[in-house]
Amino acid sequence: MTQKFLIWWLLAVVQVIAVGIAIFYDAIPFLIENDLTKLSFVIFAMWFFSTASIGHKVWKQEEDFDKPWFVAESCMTVGMIGTVVGFILMLGSSFQQIDPSNVESMRRVIVDMASGMSTALLTTLCGLIAGLFIKVQVIMQEQDDA
Repeated sequence: MTQKFLIWWLLAVVQVIAVGIAIFYDAIPFLIENDLTKLSFVIFAMWFFSTASIGHKVWKQEEDFDKPWFVAESCMTVGMIGTVVGFILMLGSSFQQIDPSNVESMRRVIVDMASGMSTALLTTLCGLIAGLFIKVQVIMQEQDDA
């Protein structure tokens, strides 16, 4: 076992523990309820498979990390796509049937807007965190052993 693999293993374990803590505090039901696009789960899958791929590359002592860099950037891009979709959901249908004199109508508009905003922010957060997790793994592998 090489030192680089042990470093990757430590980073992967710390990241899995962080994800496990989030799951322990009901992150999955929270994401299911608040991310209308479910892109957060796509991002999570990208992080998981990229982490496994990086580990495999390190185990085989490969030095090419172009694909993990691409996946890291793609995580952020998918997060931003979720942001745009969330804003479209928030603004697209919220104001169609608004009646300022009707309290129930206003309540529905606020709920719709909050749902879209929640989707936007959650997908952005997941994309940024997953991208950061992948980049940290790759940066640590690209460092010289000096």
